[in-house]
Amino acid sequence: MRHPISKIAALALVAPLAGGLLFATPASAAPAQVPAAVKTAAEPFSSFTVSVSAPKKAKAGGKVTYKIKAVNKGPYVADYFFMGGLLPKGSKVTAIYGPKGTECDTYEDGFWCWTPYALEIDDYETIAITVKLGKKSGRTAEAILGVDSYDIPTGAENLSRDELERLGTKNWFFVKKVKTGIVR
Repeated sequence: MRHPISKIAALALVAPLAGGLLFATPASAAPAQVPAAVKTAAEPFSSFTVSVSAPKKAKAGGKVTYKIKAVNKGPYVADYFFMGGLLPKGSKVTAIYGPKGTECDTYEDGFWCWTPYALEIDDYETIAITVKLGKKSGRTAEAILGVDSYDIPTGAENLSRDELERLGTKNWFFVKKVKTGIVR
């Protein structure tokens, strides 16, 4: 007797499902315990302690140099991070001091620099950004500066910061707010 192909295909699908139902665990079984060594997704690959120095006072239209020092506190090597941030309104970058090969650019969320080096745990990187304040600056010049660290998946090391943002790559900000009084 010949069997139609649809009956054979249906049996091939239903047989494994029925067998799986026979050996299924009851709904009241306790969930498996997650080992303590597994990291949660809420922790950065590399966390930083950041210090930012700036003068307490500056003249309107004068220059201000911000020094940013970032220390990698781990738990992994920091191989994809940016230093910089939001500079005072109306200011323009006039100079950048950092390790040889440091590059910088302006993005939607600030002025960011990257160095060609990876930081081991407890290593640090320092850069200085000099800006010229606007002549019509208010009473204080505020800047939010520090580190923007990315959790880069394997194979994405050569992507630009804009491309990582587009892909939704997780990043972490470690920043400080600094204020400089404007004198006339």
